[in-house]
Amino acid sequence: MCVTNVWVSGLISPLGPPGRILRAVRDGLIEAVASWDLAGGIGEVLRRPELARYGIAEQDVREVLVLLASALPDVDVDVEPHDPGDAPVIASALAGAVGALVTGDRGLVDDASLTAWLEARGIALLTPAALLERLGAA
Repeated sequence: MCVTNVWVSGLISPLGPPGRILRAVRDGLIEAVASWDLAGGIGEVLRRPELARYGIAEQDVREVLVLLASALPDVDVDVEPHDPGDAPVIASALAGAVGALVTGDRGLVDDASLTAWLEARGIALLTPAALLERLGAA
C-alpha cells in the first residue's frame, strides 16, 4: 500500500523510486489498496494549485484514482497515530491486509509504536527505496 506522497512523487518524478512503484502498480506487479478517505485525499493533493508547476495532468489524476477504485473499503483503526490525518492510510493498510505500507512520510516511518503495532498485524512500514530493495529492484 502506498500513501499519498508516493503517488504524488511518482507522477512528479516517474524515474525515481515512487515513479517506479507507480509503474509497477500500473503494470499489475503490485496491487493497490486504499480507502475512500485516502483516494479522496490523493485526488485533492494532486489538484492543488502549487503542484501545477509539475505538469500533473487531470488525466494523470484520473488514472491514479481509477487504479485505486477497485480497492476502496472502509475500516476503523484502533491505534492513534501522531498525525490523526494518517488514520485513513492505516485503515487502508488494515482493510487491504497488505504486506507493506510504503511512505516517504518520516512522521509515519519514524513512529516506533505505530511501526510495532503494524508489524504485529503483519504489515511492514517501508520507504519507497526499502520496498524496491526488498523486491530486488533497488
